[in-house]
Amino acid sequence: MSGPRTPVAAVRTPIAAEDQARANFYALLSRLFVAAPDAALLHAIARASELAVETGTGVAHDFSGSWAMLRAASEAMDPQAAAQEYVDLFVGVGRSEVSLHAAAYLRSAGGSVLAELRAELARLGLGRPEPSPLYEDHLGAVLETMRLLVGGAPGVEPRALAEQQRFFAAYVEPWAARCCDAIIASPIANYYRRVAEFVKSFVAIERDSFAIE
Repeated sequence: MSGPRTPVAAVRTPIAAEDQARANFYALLSRLFVAAPDAALLHAIARASELAVETGTGVAHDFSGSWAMLRAASEAMDPQAAAQEYVDLFVGVGRSEVSLHAAAYLRSAGGSVLAELRAELARLGLGRPEPSPLYEDHLGAVLETMRLLVGGAPGVEPRALAEQQRFFAAYVEPWAARCCDAIIASPIANYYRRVAEFVKSFVAIERDSFAIE
């Protein structure tokens, strides 16, 4: 009679430190759009390392500067105020102040951005986890998809750079900055104005990095 079976742990392909950093930023930003930051997350962001400050101007300078501003805002922000701001901006009563769904910013040749995105996720083998309160075109869900494409997860292998770029070009770049502009322009945005500024700079860094690969 055979002995007990030894569990086999899922082994994920190691990724470069730079890609792990990218995946971590995608994870953080996804978390901030899925729900308001609690005290622990605000503390973690405030205590996070600085980014190397680039001299002059350009997207790298904006990236490091906006990260510093987000860290400072996280240091000063009250968790309850952050929670109320999240509700006021993104939940609201009847209609939110700012939509976090791609369908509010993009038009689909086939008539449904959400349907196209669901088909793309099915092709990638990344269907909507159950139960999930988010539609697949929610900014938090889209950024989480990028995290999986870049960094993988247990049972999910990181994807090639070309695959990352394809998803980014179709479902992140065309609307994320526009969504962030709407947040920045909102008179009730406070903490999330800093989040949106950082997202815009991060998306710009990703766009330029993909362009030179």
